[in-house]
Amino acid sequence: MSLRLDDRREYRLHVRDPSSCEGEPPVHDHPYDFTSTIIAGEMANARYEVDPAGDEYVRFRFPPGAEGERWSDPVTLSSAATVFAEGDQYRQLAHELHAGWPQPGTVTAIRCRSVVRPELTVCVQDEASRCSGRGRDATRQDIQAFTAKALEWF
Repeated sequence: MSLRLDDRREYRLHVRDPSSCEGEPPVHDHPYDFTSTIIAGEMANARYEVDPAGDEYVRFRFPPGAEGERWSDPVTLSSAATVFAEGDQYRQLAHELHAGWPQPGTVTAIRCRSVVRPELTVCVQDEASRCSGRGRDATRQDIQAFTAKALEWF
């Protein structure tokens, strides 16, 4: 769940729930650079690079805001992961491919800086596990469940 904290969409608060997606989290990039601070909980963040000796993925590319116009090609990627805990901070550039594995209820504060990009990328090993990056309105049940998970860290 993501909550925008200002009108310029620069600051966000995320309460992470890995159970909201089926399968592995997608490898992806962003239309913005960001700095993330772990407020509560723990999260592994893996950065990916194209590597001929890496694992095989299907790479989907699409113009920002037009995920339905995506095209795909095969790619091989390798990764290195870092685990971040409460108080830790990391920076991610818009073009960098990454995936995150948060513990349920992990809370992060994110500061974004928009970057003009002609296309965005999502890579998956199993298309059935792909989750959309599109936002949706949270239901009352979503809010109660996310809040309960986040409060377990305090």
